Amino acid sequence: MNRFLILYSLLLSTTLFSQNKILFIGNISQICFEDTNSMIELSSDLPDTLSSYSAIFLFSSAQSILNEKKVEQLLQFLNGGNGLYLGSENWPLQAESNVMTNLLFSKNAWGDFNEPNAQLAEKGIFKESASIPAGTTTVAFPLDYRLKVEAWVNDEPLILSGEYYKGKIIIDGGYSRFYCNIEKGGNNNFMLNQFIDFLTTP
Repeated sequence: MNRFLILYSLLLSTTLFSQNKILFIGNISQICFEDTNSMIELSSDLPDTLSSYSAIFLFSSAQSILNEKKVEQLLQFLNGGNGLYLGSENWPLQAESNVMTNLLFSKNAWGDFNEPNAQLAEKGIFKESASIPAGTTTVAFPLDYRLKVEAWVNDEPLILSGEYYKGKIIIDGGYSRFYCNIEKGGNNNFMLNQFIDFLTTP
């Protein structure tokens, strides 16, 4: 009986642990985040298998790492009920996000905004915040009926969220707010944890 309980506990903890496994890929060299609630792995490219992850954060670079096979992997990942974050910045750091948003929504990020703070939507992801940093020079994403605007910059959508296939998606036009040289007072942890909570909560 004790042996069964120990084995059950190990299996349960392993399952819960793997459900919170997060992958950060792409242009991650300047991203700062203290891994407190999740197991975060960093990679410059997409692994051959994604089955152990519950969410993927794709920080777009100037030249896309995505080919046809990797795009199909991400679509299957979403269809499996997982979460996908697509982060962009001012041109040219938009390549991977544009590949995916073109495919999913037939739309791209646009613009170059210099507002320091973003205006938050009511009853959104950032429930406990009055405002969040927008990023350094950010981009907007066109409105879409399948997506909810979470934050605005210059009255244009900066962060959008929604459900796609069986999973969840976030489109963010200002991931430079997570750069180490911009980080102030734990904002990185708070904001990224809000994104993780949204993307990994059924």
